[in-house]
Amino acid sequence: MYDCPGCGGNLKFDIPTQRLLCSYCNNDYDPYQITKDKDGEEQKDFEATIFTCPQCGGEILSTDTTAAGFCSFCGASTILTSRVTREKKPNFIIPFQKTKDDCKKEYQKLMRRFIYAPNAIKDSDRINGFRGIYMPYWVYYFSQKTDLKLKGSTSTRKGDYIYTKHYNLNGELDAYYKGINYDGSSSFSDAISESIAPYDVKNMKEFTPSILSGFYADTNDLGKDLYSSDARKIANDETWKFVKREKQYSKYNVTEPKDLSGAFNTKEESADLAMFPVWFMSYKNGDRVAYATINGQTGKIFADLPVSVPKYLLGALVISIPIFLLLNAFLTIIPTLLVSVVAFIAAVVGIVYACELSKIASRELDEDDKGKQEANRLAEKKKEEKEREAARAAGIEEPVKTKKTKKKNTTTPKKDKKGSAVLEWIAFILILLLAGPILGVVATVGELFGKAIVCLVSLGVVVITHFVSKSAIDKIDAKKGLPTTIWIIIAEAIAVFVSVFDLVKDVYYYGVVMLVLVSICVVLIDIITSYNLLATRKLPQFDYQGGDDNA
Repeated sequence: MYDCPGCGGNLKFDIPTQRLLCSYCNNDYDPYQITKDKDGEEQKDFEATIFTCPQCGGEILSTDTTAAGFCSFCGASTILTSRVTREKKPNFIIPFQKTKDDCKKEYQKLMRRFIYAPNAIKDSDRINGFRGIYMPYWVYYFSQKTDLKLKGSTSTRKGDYIYTKHYNLNGELDAYYKGINYDGSSSFSDAISESIAPYDVKNMKEFTPSILSGFYADTNDLGKDLYSSDARKIANDETWKFVKREKQYSKYNVTEPKDLSGAFNTKEESADLAMFPVWFMSYKNGDRVAYATINGQTGKIFADLPVSVPKYLLGALVISIPIFLLLNAFLTIIPTLLVSVVAFIAAVVGIVYACELSKIASRELDEDDKGKQEANRLAEKKKEEKEREAARAAGIEEPVKTKKTKKKNTTTPKKDKKGSAVLEWIAFILILLLAGPILGVVATVGELFGKAIVCLVSLGVVVITHFVSKSAIDKIDAKKGLPTTIWIIIAEAIAVFVSVFDLVKDVYYYGVVMLVLVSICVVLIDIITSYNLLATRKLPQFDYQGGDDNA
């Protein structure tokens, strides 16, 4: 806590004025003129209060001592335990530029566009729960200075011959990259940090603890080497794009060197620890949590947006009725061909279902989060060290090794897909249920090659997607049992039977069509609930270092 020199009140950083403001006497001060005796400029660390969530173990630090009433990571409403410690000073900080009111407006604007969101995440009390948190980032600096030597070629055609000339392209390269950044906290998803990027590092200021006053900060638990290769790749790729666009090189087909770092003489000059501003809100629903984050400098927003199943089904029904009436007036498909059409649609639904479950499994295993993978590796290593110490204390020479979980090695994580894309898929499928150009093609295939063949191929596709879905479900803790595509398999098996024996009465075909459509609806509902798993996250469980280990 920073005391006002005038009245002794609590000073907090004021975003509009970018100064420390006293709420009692309204005096304001330059953040760089207000310091604690223990936090002098010669110190490499500063005094802070660490708040720890008793449920998930998440930690945030603050220069204030006021107890936090809820956890930003798991959404639990609880009084966080606290301890005073010394934290290593970051090199730089970007102060908050967007106020909490700006943040709420951006979130409400997003909610107006997302009509299928549950009412709980639109609640005004929840919107007031946005918390300003400074997240740790590693900021990398690269230099590229060398005599550039590349290969290029030009080709011309004369009659039936193509003549190619090869060139040695020489030049001087002098490039410098300042500010390529990656988050340094395993609690901050790589996908989220990328979604609210970029930050303008030109506005970074020298770090002073007083700027944190009134806000929280996440602790840094990832080393600078983790993302060094990713940052280097960005520098190399940007330089390569620039070289190809240069007037002197653009007229040649320049061959990309196998080793860009070697060709450009790319060197990492330094990596600084900085604090970047993020407005953070969490929404807990059972054993899942959804996040809404806003870039505290630019206002760019990212949110995990689950879907209300009743709202979506109602919306789909309202849209489907006029489409059904319109298509029914202009399109007629005989019952025997209609079986082929719905069988084809069922196969498409099965593919979409398998893709969604595969994405969820990848998220649950942290395959898209390099920082979380590193934290898991360090936690596993720490666990093994404790077992060795316990074994040595017990006089056992060889401790039992713990089974390591095999993780997929990833590079730069990909961004999450927007929720609207998944919903568009579902809406697209619902429209296909009634007809369209694709249905006409399928009907033609069914007529030419036999409806039984179409149904049989569709059944084979669904069976394959069923096993893919089952493999994904086995990796997802929140989802158990058989995939709902089992109902499509049963329905399509009956469709194959009816088609093969070529039953005469239309009632059999209409019955099969209704059976397949019902099974499709069951899977579509499961796709929506599965999307809600993708739009939320497992409750975090952190294993931070304790006490003076972070100092």
